Amino acid sequence: MQSRLQAAINQLCAEKNLDHETVVEAIENAIAIAYKKDFGSAGQQIKIHLGDDITDMRIFEVREVVKKVEDTEVQISEKDAKAIRPDAKIGETVFVPITLQEQFGRIAAQTAKHVMNQKLQEAEREMLFHKFKDKEGQLLTARIQKVDRDCALIEIEGVTTMLPNRDQIPGEKYFTGQRIKVYLEKVELTPKGPQLRITRTSNEFIEALFEQEIPEMREGLVYIAKMAREAGVRCKIAVASDDNSIDPVGAFVGQRGSRINTVMEEVGDERLDIIQYYEDPKKLLVAALAPAKISKTEFFKGEQKESRVKIYVREEERAVTIGRGGQNVRLAGNLINMQVDVITFDGPIEEDESVTQSSNKEKTVKEVSEKVTIASLEGVDAAVIATLTELGLSQIKQFEGLKAKDLAEIGITIEQAESVVKAVGKYLKR
Repeated sequence: MQSRLQAAINQLCAEKNLDHETVVEAIENAIAIAYKKDFGSAGQQIKIHLGDDITDMRIFEVREVVKKVEDTEVQISEKDAKAIRPDAKIGETVFVPITLQEQFGRIAAQTAKHVMNQKLQEAEREMLFHKFKDKEGQLLTARIQKVDRDCALIEIEGVTTMLPNRDQIPGEKYFTGQRIKVYLEKVELTPKGPQLRITRTSNEFIEALFEQEIPEMREGLVYIAKMAREAGVRCKIAVASDDNSIDPVGAFVGQRGSRINTVMEEVGDERLDIIQYYEDPKKLLVAALAPAKISKTEFFKGEQKESRVKIYVREEERAVTIGRGGQNVRLAGNLINMQVDVITFDGPIEEDESVTQSSNKEKTVKEVSEKVTIASLEGVDAAVIATLTELGLSQIKQFEGLKAKDLAEIGITIEQAESVVKAVGKYLKR
């Protein structure tokens, strides 16, 4: 049966998640300091052996074996040392037993308590630092403790840290007790404990979310080649695979969108576009701007490399190409590290059959005349038709291949966009 001392030590180990040896060492060090304060001197070196019970505790002076003793507090003659330990030699240390005192004074006891708490806190900080240091670059689960105007106070595996506004996805609302995913960028050891630098706005956060959901990504069969993101709004992800038998876009989307939907649930209203990666910047740009149809592209060299590209689109494609607030074309430009200029063009469309886009629908079997306008659609509000017409989207032919989320990017609500897509589909099936 364990003693009360051992029970207390084991309880402390469990509460602080510390090693047994670390706790025992802290207690022994505290008692040694208390003894020196009440019964010893400043120059003494005291060693405590705690034992299994408080009654088994023993106190020693640590002394060096020398030929001639000059300091009696830290040295001992070879003859006296051999009386304690027969095999003692000059240059070694021996432990000289000291009579155990009945009790320490109040000040010594308070000092011991303070020293022990300090050592335990240092050990706990060190333990937590090494624990999280091994988790840098990983996705962690956090619990919201408190939400302030400038940051959210969160708890991760026993450590409380802050998630500043700059690292929160814009538009997100948190509540106490909520569980969220965060990306651990770096761990720093400070006097107050390990400081965790976490974020939800980095590209690495999105990559880690996908890696958690996609076994092929963890095995290295598919990977994210490039990414352009505006946190909380939209993210374009170019994916690839070194194995020609694997469809990287399909691997990221999952069956019926199961994988990408799981990731989207974590990022809220942020839209994720998965596209095929191409080393050719022209092909990558065309894929990134889908479903908009690009008529022509022109690349221009900067001082060192290609840094600018002009894309020519028909008037009816301009709104979809640019996107709300220029978001679509801006992210596409970030994906190829070039500035993209959109120019209206009435010439023929360049064809490039090698570019396959995940967002394309099957070709509509029915040809629609360019003269048929959206005014012919049934079930679409007149105000919506007027808005689309002002944006240059007046012909039914322009809506072939467009999804509701694409239309919602150019100035109408998702519900209105869904009504347009539904009406177009109904018209094409006539």
